[in-house]
Amino acid sequence: MPIATRRRLIKNCDPQRPLPPGDPMYVELDAAPPTRGDRSWVELLRETILLSEDSCQLFSGFQGTGKTTELLRLKGELERDEEEPSHVVFINFTDYVDTFSPINVVDVVRVLAYCLDRAATVAEGKDPEVEPGYLRRLFDFISRHDVELQKIGFAAYGSSMMLEVRNNPKFRERLEEAVLGRFQAFVEEAREFMERAVARILNAERIAARKVERLVVIADGLEKVAPLREEDRALMEGSIEALFINHADLLKLRSCHVIYTFPLWLRFHAAHLGAVYGREPLVLPMVKIADPEGADYEPGLERLRTMVARRVEDLGAVFGDDPEATLGALIRASGGYPRDLLRMVRTLLLEARSLPVVRADVDRVIADLARTYEDTILGEYVGLLARVHQTHELPRDNAAERALAGYLFQRWLILAYRNGAEWYELHPLVLRSPRVQRRLAEPAT
Repeated sequence: MPIATRRRLIKNCDPQRPLPPGDPMYVELDAAPPTRGDRSWVELLRETILLSEDSCQLFSGFQGTGKTTELLRLKGELERDEEEPSHVVFINFTDYVDTFSPINVVDVVRVLAYCLDRAATVAEGKDPEVEPGYLRRLFDFISRHDVELQKIGFAAYGSSMMLEVRNNPKFRERLEEAVLGRFQAFVEEAREFMERAVARILNAERIAARKVERLVVIADGLEKVAPLREEDRALMEGSIEALFINHADLLKLRSCHVIYTFPLWLRFHAAHLGAVYGREPLVLPMVKIADPEGADYEPGLERLRTMVARRVEDLGAVFGDDPEATLGALIRASGGYPRDLLRMVRTLLLEARSLPVVRADVDRVIADLARTYEDTILGEYVGLLARVHQTHELPRDNAAERALAGYLFQRWLILAYRNGAEWYELHPLVLRSPRVQRRLAEPAT
């Protein structure tokens, strides 16, 4: 295989790269027969938007299950709707917040106000770099309480100010100190700015000409807020809980719809999220490739074969004449987790000495990933993991076990599936762990 072709296929299999709407590599995993639930997750989000005057929805799932791809698809469907088109502002929060630091409602409010203001300026045909709008308002708010910033002036930061807040802890502290004593004033000012921005967008000539019915804000990337160090976990998780529970009312925008992604573990820490937001959060599960008893589920297997085939372009050139023995083994080892499947395919393309690959290449890649999972399994996890495999349910005896289950979700040791009722299973590479197998072999007590 020419090196340029191989390089292109490796790029195609990057599990971190979301697919834009209309990409030929996209596979509709939620089409009938269902493989990730009884209905399309995009359809559920879309219907709530179309049937409500305004809404605030939460959406989560494992990293690499396709959340961003599906949200981009939702954006395209809403904007192309001929009967009731929407205007969608898509915000990637990782561009504006440090995902390894605690997050608070001030961070979210400032990003929403900034992005809506820029979207309004663009809709009006103007340059947001020339007319900074909310950015100048934010600087003025901070500098009222910071003499040094008053001396430096707004021009020293300009359009780089949002990056300064994200990347410069000292500048972030200045913002927090300025807001500390005037939190309500800060929030009200930002919300008024957002309301005006929404009106500006919907009344902009080119938007109004399309007879746009509503504005939708998709706030992606907040599920990536996580600690770098284990000792920071309690602080980080506390900030997320405060944001989505204590400040839920401030996340609900007036006169428009908003979707937030959120860390999956929160669902297991806060069972009342549905009551807070008026509907249960939606969680994107794995592709179902087997039933709870372990029998193959062919629709799921076929969708993942198609996904890989579109990425590698020529299935036979990569996986040989018997793809069931090579690609099939990778799919089953992934547990229906798209990220892990693409990771293993990409590793094969990088490391195989020749193509098509042989079964020994596949077995080596699977074993390498299995060792990675084995290294994350602490002895205190083994009992809970064994119970999940035996019952296909999460432990609900006490808050500590529920929290641990959420943590194991974060480590991808437990996977969630849905067809009818939701059920759970260990990642296949976790299930093959010698320690887990020994616990499963012990007689029941």
